[in-house]
Order: sequence, then structure tokens, then C-alpha cells
Amino acid sequence: MIDEVAPAREPLAEEPIPARVVRGGARRPRRMRRARPTVRSGSLAVVLAAAILTGLALAFQGFARWAGEHPGWAVLLGLAAVPVLYALLRGMPHARDLRRAARAGMAEAEADALAATRTAPPVPVDEPADPPTRTQQPLLLADAFPPGPEEPTLAAPFHDGRTAPLPEPEAPAPYATEPYAPDWEPELELEPEPEAEAVALTAAELDGVDLATLDFAALDPDTFEEAVAALCRRDGCADAETVGGAGDLGADVLATAPDGRRVVIQCKRYGPENKVGSQDLQRFGGTCWSVHGAQLAVLVTTSEFTAPAEEYADSCGIRCINGTELTAWAEGTGPAPWGPGATLG
Repeated sequence: MIDEVAPAREPLAEEPIPARVVRGGARRPRRMRRARPTVRSGSLAVVLAAAILTGLALAFQGFARWAGEHPGWAVLLGLAAVPVLYALLRGMPHARDLRRAARAGMAEAEADALAATRTAPPVPVDEPADPPTRTQQPLLLADAFPPGPEEPTLAAPFHDGRTAPLPEPEAPAPYATEPYAPDWEPELELEPEPEAEAVALTAAELDGVDLATLDFAALDPDTFEEAVAALCRRDGCADAETVGGAGDLGADVLATAPDGRRVVIQCKRYGPENKVGSQDLQRFGGTCWSVHGAQLAVLVTTSEFTAPAEEYADSCGIRCINGTELTAWAEGTGPAPWGPGATLG
């Protein structure tokens, strides 16, 4: 015979869930394991909800189209659906009943938790040690660390006759109390000699001065312009005069040469370390011809000209007179800018 296997009996709704005995004698009902939601189940729920909403929307759209075509039947169907909806709403539990059931469940859970805590055995707690009484003697540091063996004394150095003993180090010499005297003498910085003041002379005073012995580099800028104008008057330009100033536009001396040409002169009183550059020539060349109508443009300086400046002067027809040529002009050993022998640049 084949033994019949009895099927597993499912617990009835009225049967209580078997409880599990916990430590202390308290009984706690077993919790039903709930399946944790996964990403797959969540996605499936979203798809089903979307399908249901889409179907309801299509059904409502079709019903609205049908109701527009058959308004009479739509009214009758609406009247018939009212009692059905009322019965469904009447059969659903109210919010008050739901709140009452939730409160009852919470009260039952609190009662079970309180009963479990009352039946649990007390947890033993270690009692602290008795505090020391006043009659006990404090432990001294010397008693805690007993003395060790005595330290051995160092024996006298042993000499075997083969090793020469090292001499004792000598005491350092005392510091000298005499002040330190260096074997060199510090150099004293000498103050620079003040520059000689520039000489200032008027046009009338320059007419009575021998220009051949005049030091043009010692003159101030205004007197230097007057000295150049005096040289022009001495060598045949009777109407030579200074017109320099803030708005001279590059012209310091205007004169008429003995042959009738209009002479425009710019004066640059520079030191020996400062040379006249091409920019100075370019500014002067931009105004001497077009603004002042020069037929002979001359630039006179107490210094020198740079190579680019001389190249620009040659290309534009400007005559350049440096400090050496100016002295030769004043002494009469060199030509005037408009005289024979004068060259460009």
C-alpha cells in the first residue's frame, strides 16, 4: 500500500500565529516576513498604472464621443449609474473607522511591548568597589619603586705601556676686553660736488660778448637760444630772433639768410651723455616745412646725434650741428649752416 501524504494545513483566520519563546520567559509573536520591493516589481507597477490610466483615458474619450452622438441614451445611462456609485461608496469603510482600527492596533502593540519588558529578568550590574577608607595609608612613590643595585664607580684608567695617554685639554683663553680695531679704514662717501649754475644772459648782453669764447654748455636753455640767434645776426642774418616757448611747434630761432632763404632753427641744450635721437628729428621735420615754411631747417645741439637721427636728417634735408661744429662756427673756424662748406646731417 502507498501511504497517503496529508497536505499541509493552512492556518485558519481565527488561529493565532505561533509565538516564540524569548529570554526571560516572555513570549513574542512571530513576525510575518514581507517581501522586499525590488526594482523589477516597482517598474512593473509603474507600467501597470500607466496602462490603466491610458485605458481609462481612452474609455472616457470614447464615451464622450458616443454621448455627443446619443445624448438621450447618455442621460439614461448616467441616471442608472448614480445608484451603483452610491452603493459602492456606501460599502467602503469610512475614514473614522480606519482611524479607529489603526488606534486599536497601536494600543495592542504597546501592550505587548510593556508585557515583554515586565517579564524580562533583570540584568545583573557589577557593583563598584568600596572606596578607600580614611584609615588606609597612602602609597608612597619610594615604596612603589624599590631601590636597585648601587651604581659602580669608574676605575682609574689602565695604562699598558703601549698607548700614550692623551693630554688634558687646555682651558680656553679668556675673551679679550680691548675694543676691536680693524686693520682697514672705512671709506667715507664724499658728497657730489654741486653742479655749476647755468649762466643766464639777455640778448643785449650777448651782443656785447665775444661769442668765440662763450661756453654754450654752461648756458641755460633760454640763453642758449639767444646765443644761437646772436651767432646768426653776427654772420649776416640781421632779423634773427628767438620765438621759442610752449607753442613754438619746434621753432626756436627764425632768421633770413643772406641769400634770402627762410631759416628755421631748433636748439637742443643736452648734456654729453644725452644724444639727440631720431624722434626729435621726426617731430622737428613734421613742422619746420609745413608749419613754419622753412627753406633751410637746422637743428643745433651742445651734444651729439645718434646714427638713426643723422640718417633721417639726410633723407629730409635737415642740417645737424653738434657741439663740436657749434664751437667751430662760433670761433669762425667752421662754416655757418647757410654758408659755403655746410653739409646736411
